[in-house]
Amino acid sequence: MNAWGENLNGSAESNLSMLSLLKKFDAFVSWARPAFLWIGQLSVVILGIHLAADRLDDYLIPLLTEIQIAWPSPEAPLTAATWGAVGVELLVVVWATWMLMSANAAPVESFAAWKSKLSIRAILTPLFWAPTALAGAWVVGMAVEDLTADWLLDYAQPLAWSVAFLVAWRLAATGWLRLILRTPQPSSRLQGLIWAPLALLVAGLALKHGLPIWGWIG
Repeated sequence: MNAWGENLNGSAESNLSMLSLLKKFDAFVSWARPAFLWIGQLSVVILGIHLAADRLDDYLIPLLTEIQIAWPSPEAPLTAATWGAVGVELLVVVWATWMLMSANAAPVESFAAWKSKLSIRAILTPLFWAPTALAGAWVVGMAVEDLTADWLLDYAQPLAWSVAFLVAWRLAATGWLRLILRTPQPSSRLQGLIWAPLALLVAGLALKHGLPIWGWIG
């Protein structure tokens, strides 16, 4: 009887310990949820940036080959184009990360409040984010289709569309709204001008090559 009671008490203590651990884990997840969302928002836009950079070297190669300089080898323009695209990708990733991290002001509650913060940055970041993050969501959807096509057959494409929509809704859209609603007070109206050429270049490539709308229009 005593042994049975000791086993019962030990089991109860073990259950309480496990319950306490689960509560701590739940508290950690609740505390870290904003960070998980931030990581997801950034990850989806990085996918879009990478897609755009993959297309950028296709444009750079013919431009570089037309430059009348003595290339050290026939492959040199290709190498230069590849590294040029990589450089643009890295720069834009760093910039996009900083834009998302620094969009931490109190949310604006009216258009007048947003207008008081108007700057090139306030306009540029949402214009960049929308096509780039949507392209990233599309990349995720296409990856899901590729992974499931062999065993889901006709259901792979609907699943891919569903995943792409979910990623766009939960990550691309929320990041876009954060950049608008939480944009900080600019130091000047021209803040962000220096990044505009690279950001718009990447956004344009993501819009052209990262979204399926052109197939629908065509």
